[in-house]
Amino acid sequence: MKMFSNFKIQGKLLFVVLSVTFITFSFSLLYISFRMSRKLLSDAKQLVEIQSSRYANQIMNDLNYDFELSEGMAYALSTYSSSENNDSLFNEIMKQFIEKNPNFYSTWVSWELSAINDSYYNDYGRVRFTWYREGDIIRYKTDTMDLEGDDIKGLYYNIKVQKTNALTNPYFFSYSGQKKDEVLEVSACIPIIWNGKFAGLAGADIVVDRFQELISKIKPNQNIGYSFLLANDGMFVGHPNASWVGKSISEVWSQYNQEQGISELIKKGEAFSHQAIDPVSGELSYFSYTPVIIGKTNTPWSMAVVVPMDFINKEVVESRLTSLFVGIFGLLILSIVVYLLAKSISKPLKKNTLVLQQISTGNLSDSLRLDMKSKDEIGDIASAINTLIEGLNATAAFAREIGNGNLNADYNLLSDNDVLGKALLDMRASLKKAEQEEDIRKAEDEKRNWSTVGQAKFADILRMNNDNMEVLSFNIIKNLVNYLEANQGGIFILNDDNNSDMYLELIACYAYDRKKFINKRIMIGEGLVGACFQEQKTIYLTEVPQNYIHITSGLGMEDPRSLLIVPLIVNEEIYGVLEIASFKLFEAYQIEFIEKVAESIASTISGVKVNIRTAMLLQQSQEQAEEMKAQEEEMRQNMEEMHATQEEMARKDNELNIQSEAINNLMSMMEYDTAGLIIRVNKNFESYYGYSETEVIGKHISILFDNKNFEGSKNYNDFWNMLRSGKHISGILKRIRKDNSSIIVKGITNPVFDHYGNFIKVVEFTIDIHNSNQK
Repeated sequence: MKMFSNFKIQGKLLFVVLSVTFITFSFSLLYISFRMSRKLLSDAKQLVEIQSSRYANQIMNDLNYDFELSEGMAYALSTYSSSENNDSLFNEIMKQFIEKNPNFYSTWVSWELSAINDSYYNDYGRVRFTWYREGDIIRYKTDTMDLEGDDIKGLYYNIKVQKTNALTNPYFFSYSGQKKDEVLEVSACIPIIWNGKFAGLAGADIVVDRFQELISKIKPNQNIGYSFLLANDGMFVGHPNASWVGKSISEVWSQYNQEQGISELIKKGEAFSHQAIDPVSGELSYFSYTPVIIGKTNTPWSMAVVVPMDFINKEVVESRLTSLFVGIFGLLILSIVVYLLAKSISKPLKKNTLVLQQISTGNLSDSLRLDMKSKDEIGDIASAINTLIEGLNATAAFAREIGNGNLNADYNLLSDNDVLGKALLDMRASLKKAEQEEDIRKAEDEKRNWSTVGQAKFADILRMNNDNMEVLSFNIIKNLVNYLEANQGGIFILNDDNNSDMYLELIACYAYDRKKFINKRIMIGEGLVGACFQEQKTIYLTEVPQNYIHITSGLGMEDPRSLLIVPLIVNEEIYGVLEIASFKLFEAYQIEFIEKVAESIASTISGVKVNIRTAMLLQQSQEQAEEMKAQEEEMRQNMEEMHATQEEMARKDNELNIQSEAINNLMSMMEYDTAGLIIRVNKNFESYYGYSETEVIGKHISILFDNKNFEGSKNYNDFWNMLRSGKHISGILKRIRKDNSSIIVKGITNPVFDHYGNFIKVVEFTIDIHNSNQK
């Protein structure tokens, strides 16, 4: 690789182009040669397959002709009646077929006895009529078979059951019984069906010796290779080696048959091809098998053509040699063309390189400009070098302006891809941005210093007067308004002395450099201050109405431009609200500062409130201790008086109980509500009026009245009015008992009121005047 880097441009072009061309050309040549070889090989194999198919069709047509004649004979026999008068006709038909077809060794028909003899009832037994050749003479014979039952393993029984055409596998047979007269034949078997029932079997024995002669004449591919014919069971019907005719392929070529599965593929009726070692020649050969389908049978044969692979590959080898020669010649021509082209490119490039070397040293003189008249890529390179010189000169001038501090100098990009120009513009933008950021940083530092100084200042303020809430609050709001350069401010502290009446109290107010004595009481949730306390969030208004009084604030009638209300919160507990108004807008850092200070204020207020409450509780505790001493003495005296009172009350309760029992034994008592409904009676009530307690509870007192129209009575209304006014009523009354008899009683009626003064019920005592006088 190091050696390649030392090459001149001409050498590099020659090396790279020729190398790439050689590699590409070689791979292309190999690929084309490979594809062509595959195509030639495929065509050669396809030619063998076509020959196999053509010979197979020739044999199939020959066999199908004989088989169709057999079918025609069977059809002719099946069209006549089974009466005995037709026997001579049947025999004549078979004789004509054997006489006119020299390929027939015999013609025959087997009739089911049950089909031709109405008196025969068995489903087995048959009679066979046969015409056969014996030399040049055609003879006739008749015999009976299967009289003891059908041979269920035989071909006849199989066709009888399935009722399908069949062609037997080849076999050697002689009607004379002599070995010398044996011929290789197959039997075409056609069932005869009468009225859907098997009536017999007709057919012909076809001599297949002629196929051996046909096979021996076939010379595929210019007499290179050979062919052979196999029956369905794999028996050689035709082969150049006549001694193998009548033998099975599994016997002659056992290893080949087993490796390729020939016998199974023939029975399936498949066309197939493969390469294998020829058992005859021992060479690698191409075998192509084509099925020979005979009629409607399911016993196909197979025609095979065998061609050595050396013959098939011969054309492939010739094609590869031709391709190699063409490729070498083409590379030679291409090398010459590339050399001339490289030379025409390298010469002007050398000149351009010299100029670029001068530019790389920083020399941007106009004398370096190139005068190239060609319009090709070399000319474009020269034009680009000239443009580069101009652009670098402009860039250098712009860089000098920036170096002199002129950040507003103009510079036009050479194009959208001018990286150097963009870098210079970015540098100028960065310098401008750095200058702006420096100003911003200074401003931020000033804000941080302002906040730091302010927090330190208010930390000192909060440490002083932390035992006096009012003084501390005024110092806070005074310094906060002045430090913020605001106009006015106030501190509202939560007054929770009475849990049922908590409110925000303005304890310090400062406006226009003087202390304001303003009493303000704002309920929680009322106005902006109350809302800020309730929501525990900062409220900042920049659009305050001219008439400030309409904004529910704690500062009165000012018209500020901005209003800031900050809750005093520490540890999620709120102690009050800080309100500041100004004719200037508050900056974000000022709001953040106030919120931090508000937290410190809340913490201090919390401590102050705790201190004040502690002192108050201590004073209350001392006062309560003195009060408790006095109360203990007073309690002792009260206990003595209470003991004496309790003894007197017990005595009076005993007397009252005795009096009450005497009254209940003497008088009738009745309680009723303000609607006149009876709610309770004593035991004497039943003896007076005849009503039990359960009978009168919930009943109106009018059940004891003599006048049933009492509601309209003036006396009845006056009676209730007097009771409602709290007066007691006494007098002589006439009452009606349960049995409607009358009784004269003396009674007193007392109204009863609850501790709120509400009239709730009436208690009435009555005594029977008549009985009491007697007593």
